[in-house]
Amino acid sequence: MRRGLSLALACALALPAQADTVLPWADAAETRELASDEKGLWQEADEFDRALVRAGRVNTDPALTAYLQGIMDRLYPEFKDRLRVRLLNAQQINAFALPNGSIYVNAGLIARFENEAQLATVLAHEGAHFTHRHSLQQVERLRNAAAFALVVAMLGVPLVGDLVALSSMFGYSREHEREADVIGYQRLVAAGYAARETIRTFEHLQAEIKAADINEPYFFASHPRLQERIDSFNTLIRDSDNGETARERFTETTAGLRLASLAGDLAAYRYKQIILMLSNPATRREYPPEASYFLGEAYRLRNEAGDEAAAEREFKLAIETAPHYAPPHRALGLLHFKRGDSGEAATRLRHYLTLDPGAADRTYVEYYITLMDSPAPAGNNLPKAE
Repeated sequence: MRRGLSLALACALALPAQADTVLPWADAAETRELASDEKGLWQEADEFDRALVRAGRVNTDPALTAYLQGIMDRLYPEFKDRLRVRLLNAQQINAFALPNGSIYVNAGLIARFENEAQLATVLAHEGAHFTHRHSLQQVERLRNAAAFALVVAMLGVPLVGDLVALSSMFGYSREHEREADVIGYQRLVAAGYAARETIRTFEHLQAEIKAADINEPYFFASHPRLQERIDSFNTLIRDSDNGETARERFTETTAGLRLASLAGDLAAYRYKQIILMLSNPATRREYPPEASYFLGEAYRLRNEAGDEAAAEREFKLAIETAPHYAPPHRALGLLHFKRGDSGEAATRLRHYLTLDPGAADRTYVEYYITLMDSPAPAGNNLPKAE
């Protein structure tokens, strides 16, 4: 806890007197000789990297890691092996840069994108924070002890959570954020990505915030208001030609990650976000067929008029399009049980266990089936369905 706090404070209080004299790095070679103050900041950032790995917060999937790193190397080729991208197993819509060139992007943020160009927009922005040494120039300070305590409580991982939140909630100034937008945009265009996707990146995040009433103080709190960023990018792209979106490569590479993110949202009862994303036909087409199960569960949790029928429709669609995927059989079985149709419920639950014999809830489901098969009235003996 003490080391994480030390680094967070170092980033929040780092050397304001040098803000006017710090020059951006030209390439990775220039980072080999650091002044003592900056070297200390990098050493603590290195330690924080190791703490995140020890805590199991970093997704080490080799294909995903290589994919993210490949985008960064394309954006900043002269900083290859210095700018290192890491994927965090976190659902918050966030990305951040550390002083040593470690760039973290949350799985929950990647799941919101539609193509590689949108992902590259964020990576280019975070890379600019490193190349222009914004941590060294940072003058923004930790606001108060109560706010800090709130950060720790929200994340629930004090050892490694402090900087994750502080880098966003108490992070770079608006001036630094705007500079990172401009530099990142230039990098994006130079790498051949579609410039107009910079706007789309923030437009659909803005739509999600409004529709789902998101109030998480992460990515959005430390960055300029989303509409400001959209307006800024609209000005930048006026004379830009079209570029690559790499949609197919993105959807294929991140399919598993995006399904896992849906599961994370569902576990956190973020059903509004799931409904918003998957009820959009254009977005829905980019998800694997198993996504219908998560949309059905989101409707079930929302439980408004017509949602039960919508949930049943989505569960059946998941069974039809992904017949070997077990969860929708369980969900549909519990839905039939709720309606008092024990025969159909038992059939669905048995099929669920056939498809997933090692299911974590196998004992629970078997108990359900046993009670439904008993001659006693179901309503008197069966436990309440979830």
